[in-house]
Amino acid sequence: MLRALVVLLPCLALAEESAPRTTLYHRRIVPDTWRQVARANSRQRMHFVVAVKQQNLKALEEKFWAVSDPTSKTWRHFLTEAQISRMVRSTAADMAKVKAWLRGLSKDAVATYTADSVEVRCSVADVERLFHTEVNSFVHDNGHTILRSMGEHSVPTSVHAAIDFVEGIADFPMHRSPARKVPFHGPRPHNDTDARRLQGFGQAMVAPQTLLEMYKVPAASTSKVSQGPAEFQDDTSYNKQDLKTFFAQTDIAQEGISDTVGPYNGASPDTEATLDVQYITSVGQKQVNWYWTAQNWMYTWSSNFFNSKTVPDAVSISWGWAEDQQCSAGISQQQCNTLGIDSKQYVQRVNVEFQKIGLRGVSLIVASGDSGANGRSDPMCSDTKLHASFPGASPYVTAVGATMLQNPKFNLKNPPSVCTSQGFQCASGGTEVAVSVNAAGFTSGGGFSTYAPMPAYQKAAVQAYLKEEKANLPPASYYNRTHRAYPDVAAMGNNFLIYMADQGGWAGVGGTSAATPTIAGVMSHLTDLSYKKSGKPMGFLNPFLYQMHQAAPQAFTDVTVGNNKCTESYCAPSCKGYVAAKGWDPVTGLGTPVATEMIAYLTKLLDGQASDLVV
Repeated sequence: MLRALVVLLPCLALAEESAPRTTLYHRRIVPDTWRQVARANSRQRMHFVVAVKQQNLKALEEKFWAVSDPTSKTWRHFLTEAQISRMVRSTAADMAKVKAWLRGLSKDAVATYTADSVEVRCSVADVERLFHTEVNSFVHDNGHTILRSMGEHSVPTSVHAAIDFVEGIADFPMHRSPARKVPFHGPRPHNDTDARRLQGFGQAMVAPQTLLEMYKVPAASTSKVSQGPAEFQDDTSYNKQDLKTFFAQTDIAQEGISDTVGPYNGASPDTEATLDVQYITSVGQKQVNWYWTAQNWMYTWSSNFFNSKTVPDAVSISWGWAEDQQCSAGISQQQCNTLGIDSKQYVQRVNVEFQKIGLRGVSLIVASGDSGANGRSDPMCSDTKLHASFPGASPYVTAVGATMLQNPKFNLKNPPSVCTSQGFQCASGGTEVAVSVNAAGFTSGGGFSTYAPMPAYQKAAVQAYLKEEKANLPPASYYNRTHRAYPDVAAMGNNFLIYMADQGGWAGVGGTSAATPTIAGVMSHLTDLSYKKSGKPMGFLNPFLYQMHQAAPQAFTDVTVGNNKCTESYCAPSCKGYVAAKGWDPVTGLGTPVATEMIAYLTKLLDGQASDLVV
């Protein structure tokens, strides 16, 4: 029998080589901001994820909505990872095809199988053999180096029929909205590679106490709630000593990051990661803090996150790119097909992963973007349609817009030492308006999804806006008014004080990437209450938020001034967008939080449900 196998294996290899193949993508040009360096060494390591086809997606979505709706009898009756995986698992036949293909991996390769995906870590030689391609190294303008295929890459046709796509072979990293530092006036060149700094003396600066006071966040108590930001593309991370200094000089009890997943290197900290960590921890005080990074883009992260045994209750995501260009990585006007699919298919698969994550009881909180309704992929407002940002436009996340202060007040009850000793004027409040590009250096994103239909939870609020503001809307051909509308809520997003020793110490930054961890921190207080009342987290927040807005509008501060017609780079009459208005709008959503009112509403809701159970 052994001798028969020895003879058979070469035959199998020959059959594999001669089997029909399907091309996933043929790369002929290098993406904007990237430069091809050289052919990769065959021993270098790569990481890719195979999305195998799933089953029972209609049943999955029905269950997701049931556990997310406060009017449902199964609200917050979350499922385990194993229960969800059994529902959507790939067919045995499809998984067998993928396994047979991956038998060609070398002995030092690692293939991790889940119910509906395979994560592979292997050599460049393995990748070139499996995909019949050539791997090269590429370097970004910011110094980030990756390995990706050049030319054609393909899979056996039998495998292609069993999978949705493979991430990590030809796709290049998406862009993140950088934390803005310098306000500007008029058009300027698009620049997302350098975080511009503003010292902020004499301006209305935001310290943690500003947010805690403005949003009436109660004093924190020790909690089992876990929270953290998600970062992508091997982000260079935050610095732990910077975090200690931040807490010390903002007069907040020292907190640490208890769980770190993925690459971490604090030697050369990243401004945006620093902002995320310093503000989710200082607004959501005394929670269990995480820091999670991923090498690739949204599918790889969401798949890995779902398949992890232990995950945080809330995740703040300050990343995004045009929903209709999810694989283009900034190549102007290129069809998104680097994965062998189109953007719609990619978004649909990631949305399924978001549903799976929500069914576990996790709240996903996502920035709406910093380039207005036009989006970063159209910085000069030259297109004849508006580009929604993804994942912000997903119906399965809570999207966050950004505000700034008009007529700020400066009477904090207990101003922290950073405000009193460093010469900063830390605001205590004022009138919140939508951020403007001239004052803040960016424009809050918002609008309507390109692909996802409008979910039931927001139809009444959005239709009221469309009816009242019909004279102020963009041309009907620029957007689909029947699709998912975003953002859902907003928070302050301008002049946040962060500390980075290697960048000179304290500085003011801004962006929806400031508003998002703020909202995540506030929502952690609601999750804490939910745990204490019922032993369960809140999970997906949107149905609760929209129902609360209708029943208790005092739980939000309505933001009615501003618009998102400009981009982060340009402002002209040709730029289209939306205006802030009474009630929900595609600039600031339902408004900014009033935490005490939210807590009061949730308390009444949970107590009422407990009474119903007793009866």
